Amino acid sequence: MKNPFRKEFVISLNRVYDKVCIREGGEKLTLTVNGDAQRMVAGLTNAQKRMQAITDETAETEIREISEYFSTVIFGKEQTEKLFAFYADDPASVISVCGQYFRNRLAGKIAEAQKKIKV
Repeated sequence: MKNPFRKEFVISLNRVYDKVCIREGGEKLTLTVNGDAQRMVAGLTNAQKRMQAITDETAETEIREISEYFSTVIFGKEQTEKLFAFYADDPASVISVCGQYFRNRLAGKIAEAQKKIKV
């Protein structure tokens, strides 16, 4: 029998979990998010700074590197490779997808996870 006066000790890292489905024409790619909210915020802040530094003179290789970084922060390396393959190695498409996902869903999930963190 469970003691009603005894509190349960709970540990949670309050990770962010989600799935996103990307559709283009008849093709579909499903990606999962599984990350630490604090690390994601730090990585996304860095990605934002790097994207703001992009100019018309920025080399294509640097733009690709920035888009890979942005996607990796959200989806991880393996899924980033799948996302690039899905969009025929187009960094602008990857940045667009990641930006839309962040604005429309991920930011809220990160905020939820941060609220649950007990210091």
